[in-house]
Amino acid sequence: MEQFQVAAVQPNGSNGLHLKNGASPVNQEFRRSWVGLNVDMAGGTRFHTWVRVGGLPMRETYSNGRTKKNYTYTDIFDIWLQQDIAAVKGLNVRVGKLKPLFSTDYITPSSAIVCVERSLVSAQYGLDSNWGVDVTWQPDKKNKLYFQLLANDRAATSKSTAHSDVYRDGRGVKGEFGWEDKCYAILGASHRYAVHEEGWQEVSAQYAHDFNNAYSNRRAPGANCYGIGVRDALSLGYDAKYRRLTFTANLIANFEMSGGHGSNNIGIQLQPVFSLSPHADFVLRYTGMTGDGACKLSADRYICTQTTADSWVDSVHAFYAGVDLYASAKNKNALKFMLGAEYLTARKGGADCYNGWEFSTAMRWSF
Repeated sequence: MEQFQVAAVQPNGSNGLHLKNGASPVNQEFRRSWVGLNVDMAGGTRFHTWVRVGGLPMRETYSNGRTKKNYTYTDIFDIWLQQDIAAVKGLNVRVGKLKPLFSTDYITPSSAIVCVERSLVSAQYGLDSNWGVDVTWQPDKKNKLYFQLLANDRAATSKSTAHSDVYRDGRGVKGEFGWEDKCYAILGASHRYAVHEEGWQEVSAQYAHDFNNAYSNRRAPGANCYGIGVRDALSLGYDAKYRRLTFTANLIANFEMSGGHGSNNIGIQLQPVFSLSPHADFVLRYTGMTGDGACKLSADRYICTQTTADSWVDSVHAFYAGVDLYASAKNKNALKFMLGAEYLTARKGGADCYNGWEFSTAMRWSF
């Protein structure tokens, strides 16, 4: 799986906002470079892994007065062993380095997302794979229930080499099931209904709790905070398909953000997708989030690295419109070309603190 993308940030000058001195509004990068392996064995056993190469030295970020290129890292994104439990239909257990399954957008595989980047609603958590266990029960195609327990001890989303889980030299598979940072748990469920020839509807929910000591001033001296970034979080999702229209809605609520960034926030993602033809989709997305100093604008990939925008704000509204073009109508995610434009506005302290455009295009392939 691979993705090459180009993005340009264009802040609205009427608000006195501008690019950081010396920063470029345009970035290009190989966003994802992955190769994976599945091995299915007798007795309902599967071995799976994804190896990724990230941070190829193309993207530029601007910090501490200078422009920097990304450093390259290689790691194993996930590596796990799954065992079907024969005594219970649809029950399986996975153990290893796992992808956390939280929020409607993040649960969608990277190869299948319809926008160039995921929404701020899901990106705010900075989720990454980690060591733990997953228990999933899926008795039929309509119902699913799962529980995950994952370690907090991992590198930050910037792959900080100051932490013990060093990615730069290829030791990302090492990790630590570090009870120094404790762990977090996710409980999720989904139910599909009204299934017919022309479509279906589905509701889903996930609840996450972080056992880290970082909340309510209970953080142990010297402890890191690399978990989900919030003590308790709830995600409610709704998906529907009818003929050529697909619609996704995700409502999230977060309670007690870590790091002193406000307290709670609430957000929503609304995303209709209309099939123009077997080879083209038209995509719209609205993302809204509000919370006193608790909305993570820096979860956007480019705005806060290239402009003077604040990392944390009181509210965010983002409107995305795009077109996805597919080489294959039968396997849309094999090779697709994506064009998107998003207008984002943010407020802090009762006043506008950022608004502007972000234009992006990407070519993504997955075989």
